[in-house]
Amino acid sequence: MPNNVKVKYRIWVEWNGNQIIGPGIYDILKAIDETGSMASAARKLGFSYKFIWTYLKKLEDVLQVPLVQSRRGGRERGKTELTEIGQLLLKHYEEMNAEINRLLPSWESKFQEVIDSLDKYKGETAGGEEGGEEELPFYSEE
Repeated sequence: MPNNVKVKYRIWVEWNGNQIIGPGIYDILKAIDETGSMASAARKLGFSYKFIWTYLKKLEDVLQVPLVQSRRGGRERGKTELTEIGQLLLKHYEEMNAEINRLLPSWESKFQEVIDSLDKYKGETAGGEEGGEEELPFYSEE
């Protein structure tokens, strides 16, 4: 059988019941870091500027520190950069995902072994007996 088992996961970090980093905020911070602009990050991700700004503002309110800092106009047309906290959230989230991704092949192999062994278990019933089905008791709500 081909090795087609894939372990999937979605990971986020919470603090006091509030999500402080996960796939969504990671994508936003990464896009701002790469583009140097909230407007460009919004276009890149297919979101409105207002959505990105509101999302960041809510997280900044939770953390009580800014995640981005903007400089206005001039020759360089302004720029938005991640603060040190924004950079640390991005860095640690990337490192955490890389570490988890290093573990996945081992777990995929273990689950593939289970899948590959299914044929030898076919024909067994839940009770471990060959053939026949166990009769389930009748239950009705009155």
